[in-house]
Amino acid sequence: MRKNIPKFGVVGRSESGKTNLICSLISRLKERDYSVASVKHTRGDFSIDSEGKDTWRHSKAGSELVVFSTPDETDFLIKKSLSLDEIISLIDHFGDYDILLVEGMKKGKLPKIDVDRENREGTFIEYENNLEEIVNSIEEWVRIYEQLPGLDCGDCGFENCDEMTESIYEGKKRIEDCKVKKAFKSVKLFVDGKRVPLGDFPANLIEKTVRGMLGSLKGIDGEEESIEIKIAKEDS
Repeated sequence: MRKNIPKFGVVGRSESGKTNLICSLISRLKERDYSVASVKHTRGDFSIDSEGKDTWRHSKAGSELVVFSTPDETDFLIKKSLSLDEIISLIDHFGDYDILLVEGMKKGKLPKIDVDRENREGTFIEYENNLEEIVNSIEEWVRIYEQLPGLDCGDCGFENCDEMTESIYEGKKRIEDCKVKKAFKSVKLFVDGKRVPLGDFPANLIEKTVRGMLGSLKGIDGEEESIEIKIAKEDS
């Protein structure tokens, strides 16, 4: 499972058309068989938990997490502000989504579509009322992102795979500049369930050692397409 999902911000002034654009993007991406999650961010003093409602009474009494359940939906109300990274971490628990669209979070460190073209910092898609062009750009970004291992190991010189994706998208780097991509495809190492990034040398060493040892066992020639080894403590 990837550590993260490709995420894109839609920013602009109030009443500039952010919601209309993001809804159009969701519909068009769904048509292309992408599963989409979305976040609406506002700087105002606003709550969907209206005063006097039963859920409001729960939180007023001291509940930090209120869950509202009906036959048709389930709503989780967390009574504190969360960072974008914390929100994404929670979203990962609810499902496996291809794309996350975030409306209104100007300060978030993510590629942005600027509706009114005033917030130039970090934007990568020019908004010219061409929905198809924007969707194609998002799709190209996702295509690049999915070819990277998603380990955020930093071996490429960037802090994470998001930054590497942006550099490749802008033509400054190539997919081949990812140092762990080749090893990531052939050898995967997990320690206590956590993926460990491998460069070419350790990946090749592990593969050759394991295949060499297996070649000495009866009925195994060491050329199998897939090999899985699990080592655990005796009492685990």
